[in-house]
Amino acid sequence: MKRRDFIKIIFGTLSPFVVQLKPEKAYAEFGHPFVSLCNLAIAHEYGAIVQYINHSGLISNSKIKETLEENMQDEIVHARRLTEILVKEGAFPTVSIWPPQTGKGMKKLIEEDIEGENAAIKLYSQILDLPESKKYRDDIYSFLKREEIHRSRLVEILSAVKKDTT
Repeated sequence: MKRRDFIKIIFGTLSPFVVQLKPEKAYAEFGHPFVSLCNLAIAHEYGAIVQYINHSGLISNSKIKETLEENMQDEIVHARRLTEILVKEGAFPTVSIWPPQTGKGMKKLIEEDIEGENAAIKLYSQILDLPESKKYRDDIYSFLKREEIHRSRLVEILSAVKKDTT
């Protein structure tokens, strides 16, 4: 199940209990765009950590397992630093977790990990576009670059997996 589908199910189920916000009111209710996007990034990082733990447990190849665990360690650093940034800004960091994805077979697992890295790259790019990120540009830019490295490692693994199955 894709993250998007999961969210639709959850919000669809909870919709009678949730007050709908108009998009223009969303930031007023939940904070500034910088805070909202950083909290979303934290949720993504938490989801990535859980996903990498799961995937590294499902994969028996020690080299691939090591790569996933290295990526996971970076995600922990990102989540912790984002939390510190939000605290410094007087905002409350989330403990929400973006729904981790998994699957059967190495190819599917790695594809899910690549999709997660692509989402992180897009999110950090959006954060960098905000004027408020100026104070934290070095941190956020380094997160973006690490996510690009993660994606690159995973694409290499996926290429090798595809070659092995053909």
